[in-house]
Parts: sequence; structure tokens; C-alpha cells
Amino acid sequence: MGRNFIRLVIVSIIGVATAFAAQKVCNVRDYGAAGDGKTLDSPAINRAIEECQGAGGGVVEFPAGTYLSGSIRLKSNVHLRLAKGATILGAPNNINAYDHPEPNPNDKWQEFGYSHVRTALIWGDGVENVSITGPGAINGSALTRSPKPTDPPGGGDKAIALRSCRNVRLNDFTVSQGGHFAMLITACDGVKVGNVTVRTSRDGIDIVGSRNVEVYGTDVESIRYENGVMKGGDDAIVLKSNRSLGRRLLSENITIRDCKVATNAHGIHFGSETAGDFRNIQFRNIVIEHADKAGISITSSDGGVIENVTYENIRMSKVAQPIYIKLSNRQGRTPESPTPVGRIRNITLKNITATDVYGYIKNEQWTSTIMGKPGAPVENITLENVRLTYKGGGTAEQAAVVPPENDSFRAVDVGPRPSYGFYCRNVKDLRFRNVEVSFEKDDRRPALIVDDADGVWLQGFKAQRAPGSQIDALFRRARKVSVSESPGLKVRNQEAAAAAGRN
Repeated sequence: MGRNFIRLVIVSIIGVATAFAAQKVCNVRDYGAAGDGKTLDSPAINRAIEECQGAGGGVVEFPAGTYLSGSIRLKSNVHLRLAKGATILGAPNNINAYDHPEPNPNDKWQEFGYSHVRTALIWGDGVENVSITGPGAINGSALTRSPKPTDPPGGGDKAIALRSCRNVRLNDFTVSQGGHFAMLITACDGVKVGNVTVRTSRDGIDIVGSRNVEVYGTDVESIRYENGVMKGGDDAIVLKSNRSLGRRLLSENITIRDCKVATNAHGIHFGSETAGDFRNIQFRNIVIEHADKAGISITSSDGGVIENVTYENIRMSKVAQPIYIKLSNRQGRTPESPTPVGRIRNITLKNITATDVYGYIKNEQWTSTIMGKPGAPVENITLENVRLTYKGGGTAEQAAVVPPENDSFRAVDVGPRPSYGFYCRNVKDLRFRNVEVSFEKDDRRPALIVDDADGVWLQGFKAQRAPGSQIDALFRRARKVSVSESPGLKVRNQEAAAAAGRN
């Protein structure tokens, strides 16, 4: 047995070594790529990819140099390797270097850019066992925001686009300006994005209707600068589900961990496209350095069910709103008419901190908000070990405001909130455990207001109170309210008070 086992190990090692030795390596320069930043190299790059695949797969090597390129077409079992000093530079749109958008009868349900992958600098459709690895770079500074159907063909709008792909690895490279999307990952299964740096003016990483995805060690900044001043941008890491494949796309088993983001919009976000369901999603060890809409954002607007989501060890600063959870029911983004109401449930937020709560680009600040809809509450939400420090400055008059019911996913459309720490409405089974809210400047609003609730538990809730303020937590039309281990917390339950008056 011992000799047979040793023989088996030796044979296995020899087999692996032989496989690596036999792996074909195609240097793009051997196929005519100049790497001078002036010659259009994408025809030579695609020749190298095709020959590599024809040989059974292997590596397409980019040595140091700048490779001016239109569309690069990924093929199964082919791996792009960008050496140190190698840059793929997106060609300008006026030379017609990008593949024309493929027909898609479903593009009316979402923005044009989501519906077409072939307008990307690097794209793969239905391929498997592919990778892009560094330490080189991808520069998409010539890519556009997003083409319109009426635009002339031949322009590029995103850095990397993958659709219906399996077993993908994107590691150890930099994306500088990605057009509409630095990475668009749609309906893929088995994707790892690791140790990637993104600096772009629009979306960083969009994961759309995909399964078994992990993003780790990645640094995404999606902010547009003008003369060194922040002026705009878009979402950093966002999960979506749309109708680009003509069906509801399920998103499940997705982990975002050990990442850093900064954005003019949402830091880590669900939406706005939410036609399909999301489940089993984890966010761990995330630093959000700037988010001008919300640091943590969960929105369902198109009928999707978002459930079993965990946030743990999230540290935020310079965010306009730390936590935003909202269920809406807009119409016109799916073929169902009317679109059904989605659901948001089974959400855990643990070890969350936020300081310097302010949106410095739009000069806005918002209370953390959790809102369902009448008859469709946001359910089973747990906040544990949460510390939020707001700018403050709210007035007693603002405490009388009632935010309007609407079907917009945007936080700004909710309007001013009557509380400074949390505003919650249409919720069921909402738990606060060891949660503390405070302010830098006196705020005359209550720390917490809960309207229309069935089951609210406050255990170890601490709230800073401005001089002259009468209450910390106000409950209206709330059933099953429990407050414990919260010494000094001033609570008013209007439903209970009304019932006592009737007796």
C-alpha cells in the first residue's frame, strides 16, 4: 500500500508538471502586436487568442508595452496575462475599432449598456475557464458613458463585460476608467475577482443575476473629478438583476469581502434593477471611505425578493446616509404588468460604524432609513453592534415631518426624516441590539421613529439627546414593542398610550 501510494503521488506530480509544460503560451508580439500605444493591436491580440484556443487553450501573454485596442474577444480555456508594465489601452471611438452591439430583443427593459456585451474593450459571451491576471493594467479612458441605440456603431462603452460565463478569474490588475462599467458580470456562474484596483467615473463592479461570485481584496473608487474636485460618479460595487436575457435572473451565493470603496453614489448596493431574486449574500470587512448617496443600500423596485443577506464589520465615513433599505414598486422595467411587489427580508447588519455622516458632493445628509410598503413590510431585520455618529442640527419642527409614500428607490425622494438616527416604517420583526446613535451638533429630533410596525425589539439602545428634547424613541401604530437594557432611554408608544386612555 505504501509503495503504491508513493507511486501514485509521483505519477500525479509528473502529470501536473507535464500539463503545465504543455500549456501553450502565445505572446501577442509574435502575432503582430506592436505595443507602442499607436498601432491598433486588437487584430493581432485576437489572432493570438484564437490560435491559443485552437491548441486546446493556454496563456496569451502581454509583455511590457501599451497595446492600443478595440474589442478583445475572450475564448474558452484562454487566459490573458498582463505583465508588469503592460497596458491595454482602449482605442478612441472614432476609428470604429469595437465590435458592433449584438441584437437583443430585451434591451427595452434596461439601459442599453446592460443589454450588449460586444461593445466592451474585453468581452466574453458563453465562455468558460478564462482569466485576466496582472500585474498590468487596462486603461479605458476613451470609452464612453454608454452608447444609445441611435449612435453610430463601432464605439466602446465598458472595460470588461462577461455574460453567461463559467469559471472566471479576474486578479491582480488595475482598471483606469471603465466607461459605463469597469466590470459588468451578467448571468455568470463561478467568478472570482481578487486584488483588483478600479479608478473610474461611473460604475465600478456590477454583478447582475449571477451565482457563486466572490470579490475580495479589491479597491474601487467610482468618482468623477474635475480639476481635482469631486463632481460626480456612480455606484462602486452593485448587485442587480434585469431582463437582459429575457427572463428573471437569480443572484445567489455572492461574497464581497476585504474591500475598500469610495463613490459619489452607493458604496455597496442592491438595485435599482431588481427584476430577479437575490439570496445568500455576504458583505464582510468593508471600508467605505465616501458614499454620496448611501454606504449600505438595499432597494427592491421591480418585484425581486432580497433575502438572507449579512453585513459584518463595515466601517464608513463621509457617507450621506449610513444605511438605506427601501421596498418600492415601480413599473415599466419588466414585461409583467402590473409588476408585483417584491420583498426584503432576513437581513443582518453586525459590527457597523459610521462617522462624518455627510455627502460632500451634493451637500446632503440623511437619516438611516428602513421602509417597506403598506401590506408588504420589510421583515426580520437585525442590527447588532452598530455605532452611527451624525452631523446633527435637526430642529423640533423637522420632527413633525411625515415622509411621503412613493415608489422611487432614491433616498433623496423620501425627503427629510423626522428622526436623526433611524426612521423605520412598514416593518416586521425589527431588532436593535447594542446600537448607539449620536450627533456632533445638537439635534432636536428623536433618535428613532418607528411607524406601522409589528414586532420591534430594542435591547441595549443608546441615544444622545439634545437639551430640551423630550423623547429618544417614538413608536406609532406599532405592536409588540419591547425595550430592555436601555437605561435612561425616553420612549413614547402612542399606540399604547391611546389604549391606556381608552381604558
